[in-house]
Amino acid sequence: MSEPSTPYSPDATMLLSSHCAHCPGVLDSLAKMVKNGELGNLQVINLELHPEAMQEYKVRSVPWVKIGNHELSGAQTLEALQQRAQWARDEQQQQGNLLADFDSLLSEGQVAKVVDTIKQDQSAMQAIMKLLADPGTILSTRIGIGVVFEEFTGTELLKTLIPELGELTKHTDQRIRADAYHYLGMSNDISAIPFLEAGKDDFDVEVREIVTDSLTVLKHA
Repeated sequence: MSEPSTPYSPDATMLLSSHCAHCPGVLDSLAKMVKNGELGNLQVINLELHPEAMQEYKVRSVPWVKIGNHELSGAQTLEALQQRAQWARDEQQQQGNLLADFDSLLSEGQVAKVVDTIKQDQSAMQAIMKLLADPGTILSTRIGIGVVFEEFTGTELLKTLIPELGELTKHTDQRIRADAYHYLGMSNDISAIPFLEAGKDDFDVEVREIVTDSLTVLKHA
C-alpha cells in the first residue's frame, strides 16, 4: 500500500525593516500560518541587514510578502494572507492535474493540444518543465516535449525559461542535461551562452556535442 501524499502548503517570503510599523503584525500572521500548516516555509529578510534584497525582489516598500506566486505589500490582514495561500494551493492542484494531462497527451503524440493550452495560458509551460526535469519521464513524452519547445523557438516564453534550463544543465541525469542544453540553443538569446560555455566541460561526450551545436546556433542567430 502506498503512503498518503503530503498535503501541499506554499512557501512564503517576507521583507521587513526594524522601523516598519506594520511589519510585526504581518510577521505574526505569517508565523501563525506556518504553525497551522497553511505555509510550508517562511523566509524573513531584514532589509536593513540585507539591502541587496530590495533590488533582488524589486521591492519599494515594506512589509512585502510573496506566497507562492502572489505578492502583497503594505499592512495585511490574516484573512488576506490566508486567501493568497489558498490560491497557491489551488494553483498547485491545477498544475498537478495539468502535469498528468500533458504526460498522457505527449506520450500519445497529441502535441498540438498541449501547445494550444500553453498558448492560451503560458504558465502551463511549468508543467512541461516539471516533466523535463523528472528522470522518470518516459521517452515518448520526452519526444513530445522536444516538439513543444520547437513550437516556441525564439519566443519570449522560451527566453523566460533560460534560468530554469540553466539549472537543469547541472542535473545528474545526462539526458536531462542534454535536453536543457539543446533547448537553451532554441532560445536565440545570448543570455543562454554562459550556461552553454560551462557545458563544454561536461563529462558526457554526447552532452558536449549538443553544447557545441547549441552554441553554434546561438552565435549565428
